[in-house]
Amino acid sequence: MTATQKPGNPVTRFAKTAIDIARNFNAELTAAGEAMARTNRFPQSRSQADLAQAKQLHPASSGKVLTGV
Repeated sequence: MTATQKPGNPVTRFAKTAIDIARNFNAELTAAGEAMARTNRFPQSRSQADLAQAKQLHPASSGKVLTGV
């Protein structure tokens, strides 16, 4: 065995590495989901500019004709 080679079966090391990667990815997704849930529980008030933009009416263009087909 060389100084740089790790002990153990290479297939076992690969499997353990793959499982560790999956666990870390799952932990990141869980943390992101919890952060999103926290922001949804305490919604921020909308700024005046957002409210004004939401109240604007967008008229349909005169070139388009809606038909009930």
